[in-house]
Amino acid sequence: MKKVILFVAIIAMVSPSFADDFPSKTRTYSFLKKNEGGEKCFDENTHIINIGIGFGSRSYHSILRGAAGYRYGRTPSFSLTYEQPWKQKLGPGYLGVGAYLGFQHEYYGYDYSYYNNLLVYNTYYYKHSWNYFSVAARAVYHWDVLNSKNAEVYAGVIVGMRFQIHNYETNDPGNKDPYTYRSSFAYPAYSVFAGARWYFVKNFGLYAEAGYGTSYINGGLSIKF
Repeated sequence: MKKVILFVAIIAMVSPSFADDFPSKTRTYSFLKKNEGGEKCFDENTHIINIGIGFGSRSYHSILRGAAGYRYGRTPSFSLTYEQPWKQKLGPGYLGVGAYLGFQHEYYGYDYSYYNNLLVYNTYYYKHSWNYFSVAARAVYHWDVLNSKNAEVYAGVIVGMRFQIHNYETNDPGNKDPYTYRSSFAYPAYSVFAGARWYFVKNFGLYAEAGYGTSYINGGLSIKF
């Protein structure tokens, strides 16, 4: 009996150190689960702000270009977007949802010169300018297979409204329109795109997107928080 008691006491003394050398099943399983898919660029805790500039957007007007006396120009499209994950994982990846704000300026003008009946040389100008403001919802799918720690490839859509403010001005007294006027319109806005993002440091990265809609090529800085 004394031998049995002594054996049990030895087991009791050795068990704590033995357990420390071999983690429990619960701890081992938790560790594996945490690193099962690896850290991702985009997951259930990600929030992103994108500051971008776009090129190659379509013109919304039929404008004569290249002729003598005609002037035309258009700025790049500037955008600010926000994205956060949907509440639950959808399929093999995460859906990011958020908002899109965009701005672009376009102008067009021409000069008309002639001699009147008194042989006085006159030059008249005609100026048009358009400011475009876009407000839209943005949805982007981040597939786990294409989503690693520092880089990812994704695809998405933008759906919303584009607000146009048109300004017109002329110094021609014979023009049938008023010398100046302003008008505004609202149109549907949309875009379908695919993109890629790379983080050069932990929370700051670069992104590039290509698609059809607000601009054909768009890129800039991504800030994750």
